[in-house]
Amino acid sequence: MVEQALLGELKALLAEEERELLEVIERLTGPGGLQSSLQETDRELSAYDNHPADYGSQLYERSKDLGLLQAAREQLAAVHQAQQAMAAGVYGVCQGCGSTIPPERLLAVPSTLFCVECQREREEKDASDRPVEERALGRPVDRDIAGRLDYGFDQNAAWEEAARHGTSHSRQGNPS
Repeated sequence: MVEQALLGELKALLAEEERELLEVIERLTGPGGLQSSLQETDRELSAYDNHPADYGSQLYERSKDLGLLQAAREQLAAVHQAQQAMAAGVYGVCQGCGSTIPPERLLAVPSTLFCVECQREREEKDASDRPVEERALGRPVDRDIAGRLDYGFDQNAAWEEAARHGTSHSRQGNPS
């Protein structure tokens, strides 16, 4: 259980974090933000003189803002869970193993509900739940190349591998 003096300090830290996160969410979703359409946020009168790369930059910034908004909402949810745990009188007790969370950890991460060990286990589990696409992207195209990567697959080796499939001076296919 957390001491009353420390609990008051942690309550103030959580309230400050909540206020900051709400400001971030308001900035991201307010006028000219993510609630507006892409056409509304474009300040040009005509799309005629805009380069396609400009639209790509706008799309990149918008997708980055969406990621920031999602992260802020997740952090805000964690703050609210910590505030609910305080109200229930179970704040400072790990929800994973039931041990007392050290005050240093609570001061460093006031919204935490888990001890370091349980949090590490949760993060390792989350890391294994990655999208299936990442497994496909991690594989090399050619198994012969994979065996040579450990032994210095440099620029010359890359050229040799590409030339094996044909150059402008040879026919396509295996030159041997």
